[in-house]
Amino acid sequence: MILRRHVSGALALSLVAAAALLLPGTASASKADAFEGKIQPISGKLFQTAGRLELTLGGDLSLNDAFFQKRLADVKLGWHFTEAFYLGVHGAAVVAVPTNSTTVCPTGQSCRPATDAQLYQVPGRIRAIAGIEGAWTPIYGKLNTFSEKVAHLDLSILAGADYIMHDEVLSTLAAGTGAKPDTLQAIGFHAGIGVRLFLSETFAVRFDLKDYVYGVKVPNGDPPNGTDLQNQFMAELGVSVFFPFSNRRQP
Repeated sequence: MILRRHVSGALALSLVAAAALLLPGTASASKADAFEGKIQPISGKLFQTAGRLELTLGGDLSLNDAFFQKRLADVKLGWHFTEAFYLGVHGAAVVAVPTNSTTVCPTGQSCRPATDAQLYQVPGRIRAIAGIEGAWTPIYGKLNTFSEKVAHLDLSILAGADYIMHDEVLSTLAAGTGAKPDTLQAIGFHAGIGVRLFLSETFAVRFDLKDYVYGVKVPNGDPPNGTDLQNQFMAELGVSVFFPFSNRRQP
């Protein structure tokens, strides 16, 4: 009888100990189950770009020109050779609008907008841009939005060569005679960074920041008729479409 009581007591203690060990694990599993299936575990780049054509339609805005604000309608077409390397062509039509900095305030007179003759004497009125562009994309990442959705993005370093059409800069004498500037051509280059935010396998929002560099002959500069190096900073926002439409990495 005593032996049976000892056996029963040992069995009861064993059951209590087992329950104590199992209960924390069960509670942890229950907590994990509450989030299971809401955020899928993802490793690597989910939306693949290698072997795909990218068409981008966008709009650009100049950021730093004191005389003209440039508004561009831009189109790009490029090929992704790998996940990291891209090569494409681009073209943009440009509308240049005088900024508030072109207001002149002669001594003893009220301020007024600069005349066309005065605007013909300053650089920066771009008419069109076309060129080639290469990109290296070393970084991709994910953003957890609203604790349930994952936004996929990548970061690129951009560089390219450009054919730039711009207005001739007139001398004070030529502008005073009523002459009109010719449209000139220049070869320049640009560098910058770009970010893509993937909306799906087919569509992405693209944001680029670039510095376009080219030379302009300025008759009224110092020295006269010297070449002024123009730095035109541009911000671009566009939408990209990828062909073929689907090229997602299989889990």
